[in-house]
Amino acid sequence: MKKLVHNIMFSFWEKDVFLKKYDVVIIGAGFSGLWLAYFLKKYRPKIEIAILEAGTLPTGASTKNAGFSCFGSPTELLENITVMGLDQAMFWAEQRHRGISMIAQYFGSEIEFDDCGGTELFNDKTTFEETKEQLNDLNQSIKSITGSDNHFFIDESVINQAGFSGFQYAIKNDVEGSIHSGKLINSMIEVLQAQKVKIFFGVEVENFEENQEETTIIAKNGMVFRANHLSITTNAFTKRLLPEVDLYPGRGQVLITEPIEGLNWRGTFHFDKGYYYFRNYRNRVLFGGGRNLDFQAENTDEFALTELVQNRLEQLLYENIIPKHKNVKIDQRWSGIMAFDDTKTPVSKCLSQRVSLSVRMNGMGVALAPTLSESLAKEILTIF
Repeated sequence: MKKLVHNIMFSFWEKDVFLKKYDVVIIGAGFSGLWLAYFLKKYRPKIEIAILEAGTLPTGASTKNAGFSCFGSPTELLENITVMGLDQAMFWAEQRHRGISMIAQYFGSEIEFDDCGGTELFNDKTTFEETKEQLNDLNQSIKSITGSDNHFFIDESVINQAGFSGFQYAIKNDVEGSIHSGKLINSMIEVLQAQKVKIFFGVEVENFEENQEETTIIAKNGMVFRANHLSITTNAFTKRLLPEVDLYPGRGQVLITEPIEGLNWRGTFHFDKGYYYFRNYRNRVLFGGGRNLDFQAENTDEFALTELVQNRLEQLLYENIIPKHKNVKIDQRWSGIMAFDDTKTPVSKCLSQRVSLSVRMNGMGVALAPTLSESLAKEILTIF
């Protein structure tokens, strides 16, 4: 008897339980995808959801970042105002502020959330003076968001107290925080699985087709999913499914040192307009950035480390951040992939009745994902 040949075969049981039609299929198990599922379940507990993740672990930036929940440093906010105007810059600042509060509210006790505040460091007097001149106006603009008359304030004592070198000026704020990114992802997955959300790892989606009745999602391994609605939360990798979306990838390289005895400072720190960032995590320095050294090379979705960036990170680490601990070794190095555009604005909306997306976080995905996902969840639910 002649055998029927199939690339992959699924049993009746598998199709009945795992490959059935879902209300919503989400592509991407990073922060945006998980928060979207979280709020869909919050507002409609009986909704049936499947999340498809290409990697064995979440792929992109969510578990590969430095664990910052960023409101925005003064130079970043001032640049945002220049690019998008005051009203839009403050709108997105408010979204980030709300997102940080939501993280603390829903998962703070489980993810080492630390409302440690943030500090922008300066080694250039001209840049500092230009920022300082605009600080009062900036504080007035964000007062309605933070509730503080003096959100950003000059406090250069942190430089000497921490033993930094090469930095001359510092502007602090009390809003920014830090998290354990892996624990946040893990906690969210545990909550969603308890709510019967199905999460499939190792499922790389190749394409999708929508019609008036449903959306069909085709994976490279032969699996086919059907849904009333598909949401794409793949951030830097979105062009593989939606080439028309305006974004470009940006690689962030990170390192972490061995534990350092006597590392007596805490908080999140930024310098060089946010292109470098570091924090104290359990007496280790976690330090990342440097993509501005070669934008052409770092605007890539390839996970890799480069000598140019890593050498510069090491130089800054030993000369500026821990000048008294130059014998400390680097414990680990890695990279993550973010998504950017020239307008510095995310895109999170329904494209049609059957398809939506929430991507292009411009390096602020930790803080933005909760608020954007909640809004998108409400928009999706108006369809059903």
